[in-house]
Amino acid sequence: MEQTLKQRLIGATILISLAVIFLPMLIGHKPSEVDPVYIEIPKPPEDLQSNIKVLDEIESEPVAMVSISKSGEESTQLIPSIPPAKKTKPVEGLNAWVVQVGSFSAEANANALTEKLKQAGFTAYVEQIDGAKKSIYRVKVGPELSRKKADALQAVLLKEQKLPKSIVVQYP
Repeated sequence: MEQTLKQRLIGATILISLAVIFLPMLIGHKPSEVDPVYIEIPKPPEDLQSNIKVLDEIESEPVAMVSISKSGEESTQLIPSIPPAKKTKPVEGLNAWVVQVGSFSAEANANALTEKLKQAGFTAYVEQIDGAKKSIYRVKVGPELSRKKADALQAVLLKEQKLPKSIVVQYP
């Protein structure tokens, strides 16, 4: 094919595609206006009790004092201040239970039992108690929110892990 024929075909293709794209915009009719839809949002129920608490506003204290002398020298003095921690009330009425499966004088023994229980799929941890002469390491499984679940966990530990001396204690 000759070069001029190729150029004419490409030009014609471009003109036809532009006509297909823009001609409907120029000739087309305006879309009809859509009627607005109004939705009435109901009021929230009056008996709704929310547990949202308003936080106290925090007053900001200066962190540093900057003073400029007449000679143009600037000096900065930092004011160290650590605000006192706010006292919070402990959550009342929330009890948890754990199953104590062992008490060891050697930390390595406690960690070995903990790893064995973790590999079996239990949530186990070691609690260190400092005694008068030496530390005691207690291995515990849990916590559970109800005593019944903790008792059931104790039965599973007895059956699967052969831990007959386990006891259920309140946590923490």
